[in-house]
Amino acid sequence: MTIEDPLPLESGARLPGVRLAYETWGQRAADGSNAVLVLHALTGDSHVAGPAGPGHPTPGWWDALVGPGRALDTDRWFVVAPNVLGGCQGSTGPSSPGPDGAPWGSRFPYLTVRDQVAAEAALADALAVERWAAVIGGSMGGMRALEWAVSRPERTGSLLVLAAPAAASAEQIAWGSVQIDAIRSDPGWRGGDYHHARPAPVRTGASARRAASPTSRTAASPNSPPASAGSRSRARSRGAAGAIRWSPISTTTRGSWCAGSTRAAM
Repeated sequence: MTIEDPLPLESGARLPGVRLAYETWGQRAADGSNAVLVLHALTGDSHVAGPAGPGHPTPGWWDALVGPGRALDTDRWFVVAPNVLGGCQGSTGPSSPGPDGAPWGSRFPYLTVRDQVAAEAALADALAVERWAAVIGGSMGGMRALEWAVSRPERTGSLLVLAAPAAASAEQIAWGSVQIDAIRSDPGWRGGDYHHARPAPVRTGASARRAASPTSRTAASPNSPPASAGSRSRARSRGAAGAIRWSPISTTTRGSWCAGSTRAAM
């Protein structure tokens, strides 16, 4: 889906040529009343359910939750999952061509959660969904779900938020700054303009991700025995988080790092 007019951003900038990739499951009711919006976390994408395939090297990240007879029963609900604005998994982001045809890279504007929800609202308009029966999201997706309820309550029938805050804490911002510095310290970062260069800044990106992992758990959870893949899947399908305490590290994104260009600026 392409937004025809440039998207106004909270920063005052306008982002032209915005495209949002999305997937759907089930059939939309004639009046759109059965539509459910599912919003992914920071490093997710639109592939909530289904097998691996072109553009999606792994199966859906909530595969146990979406489908006939499942929690989001696609015999009843029309489920929509967009790739977040800035996510680069089909949606406009730093790796997308800018007005001059070169990747946006470091020129990509600041985005806020509110900007991302504005793009999702344009998707709802394109799908003729006036009001979501439910908006569901976890982690950063939960932050966007909260923004839907705050800024567009008339379009949000109900809300399911998993492990997400309304604002980033000082601790989360501090951890985020460590991860940002790790990414930027990679020689391959090139100030954010690395998209056609090699090597890419994957080494410190992986280090930043490892640094993030301990912040998403309580002190007790690392001492728990590892769960089997089956039990993890069952826990996800129940919407259970166990002892996990997710800690989103920012509420805004900055260009150059697709779906992970986090910046502590709350």
